[in-house]
Amino acid sequence: MTGIGTELLGVIAVGIGMAALLYALLHASRKAGLTLAPWLLPAGIGLSMIAYSVWSDYAWYPRAVERLPQGAEVLLVGRDSQPWAPWTYLAPVEVRFAALDPARIVQGADGTLQAPIMLVERRGQTILVPQDFDCAGGRIRPARGDWTPAADGDPAFAAVCGAGKGADHG
Repeated sequence: MTGIGTELLGVIAVGIGMAALLYALLHASRKAGLTLAPWLLPAGIGLSMIAYSVWSDYAWYPRAVERLPQGAEVLLVGRDSQPWAPWTYLAPVEVRFAALDPARIVQGADGTLQAPIMLVERRGQTILVPQDFDCAGGRIRPARGDWTPAADGDPAFAAVCGAGKGADHG
């Protein structure tokens, strides 16, 4: 099942669970002689489904980082605001990130370093993008691309070629 299918199933399960709980509470309150507004059942179900959806959006990033291989480093995080979730304009939600597993850095035959960069997206598949790093020359080459100078502050270049890292891979 895809990510969005699992999310939809979770929202529906929360709605069904809350419906059962509220139905039992409304039934018990009637037995106790209290009359509660009939709109409480659908309103409670709807609010619980929205609350679960909001929690799921904001909890995705920490859960995804926990599933990375031990020692992996998050390089960049992409945040987004969504029109169907107006609260994300106040607190944008993490929807994608790039990570590097230092254990997968290997020395190339020409003295360069090679490392796959993991591109993880909230509702998409994780993609591994191989990159070559010329630490001495300050260059990066994406898969099937040409060498380009590494940008100042490039997190992937810093993680692969950082202080003392270039000599201990092999």
